[in-house]
Amino acid sequence: MQLLPDLVNRLKRENQEKEKKNFGPYAYFSDKAQRKVKEINGYRSYFTRDADRINHSLSFARYFDKTQVFFWLQSDIHQKRMLHVQLVSKIARELAEVFKLNTSLVEAIALGHDIGHVPFGHDGEELLTKITEQKGIGQYHHNFGSVWFLQEVEMQNLTLPVLDGILGHNGENHQGKLYPASTELTWTHLEQDLENLKLGKIKDPVPKTMEGILVRFADTISYISRDVMDAQHLGILSFKDIPESVKIQLGKSNREIINSLITDLIQNSIDQPYISYSEATNAALQDLYKFNLNHIYLHPDKLQPLPTIDKAMHLLWDHYYDDLINERLDSKIFKDHLFLNLNQIRTRRPEINSLEKYPYYKQPPEIIVRDFIAGMTDQFFWSLSSSLDPTLEFERKIVY
Repeated sequence: MQLLPDLVNRLKRENQEKEKKNFGPYAYFSDKAQRKVKEINGYRSYFTRDADRINHSLSFARYFDKTQVFFWLQSDIHQKRMLHVQLVSKIARELAEVFKLNTSLVEAIALGHDIGHVPFGHDGEELLTKITEQKGIGQYHHNFGSVWFLQEVEMQNLTLPVLDGILGHNGENHQGKLYPASTELTWTHLEQDLENLKLGKIKDPVPKTMEGILVRFADTISYISRDVMDAQHLGILSFKDIPESVKIQLGKSNREIINSLITDLIQNSIDQPYISYSEATNAALQDLYKFNLNHIYLHPDKLQPLPTIDKAMHLLWDHYYDDLINERLDSKIFKDHLFLNLNQIRTRRPEINSLEKYPYYKQPPEIIVRDFIAGMTDQFFWSLSSSLDPTLEFERKIVY
């Protein structure tokens, strides 16, 4: 069922009027958005549709079992990617309203920003990129993977500003002040950034919209003290252990630190063509990240299983590469990757009804195997690798 054309036009007009009324001079207006493949747009804004497409994607569903940091334990309370993404979206939307930016664009970027994360988080990403470099297909970075999965594997045909924001989202790069990149927002520049990421020439391209910049800051705010709280639940440290500079400037709990970061960001960024912390807050944030790095991200319990994960990843690569090039159609790489995505795509694009008509299937086999592994959840990874070699499983702590 479709709305009558007159009603569609009225709703589109009202949306445009609402944006003109509520958005400030640095916002990205929805009617400027472009898709690579042109479509007839309905009453919803381009960015609202993008957020819905991401929400209903196969990649988004896998957030449920992709760990954030603590992959060496089984737990119901330690955050996984799904919770992190929801926190980023919530914080970014609230700040976008304060800064009079496009909340729908912010939401779409936030929901899609971590799609490309591989099992076992940044550690798994490092292991996978070593393999991809050995195989001659360049590096793998999760921000690249987020754009690649949504645009090429699942063929979601998202708008350029959303993809640009996702590509430049990395909150691990803690800069105290960011302007949108001066490079023009074009498909050519997006493709150049993607290629440069694979070649290792860049790691964190700066978004070209204020909305993209905002999500990058919200990414940091959402995880930096939450990781301390999760570590406290695990019993490896507590907020009493964080540096005094952090306690004085930001606070002594997850709640206080998040509030301080948001408040400082508003104080220093409102009505400005950039997003910025004060020097004191940025210095405290850097101290907190260094603390997390030394006491959480490089914790011995985290490093201990990495050789086993590395061995398992090589085993999966060799096994499914062989299945792919020998066209074993009953293999998981066909059933749970190629055919699964193809079946979803043809509900939107009926003409793409076979592997031969699926553009992604024409990629080199190394790319397809890379994506199959990158798209796995932690549990699916272990299910497949332990079925090939039962000795590869490692004992995980149970914390509920």
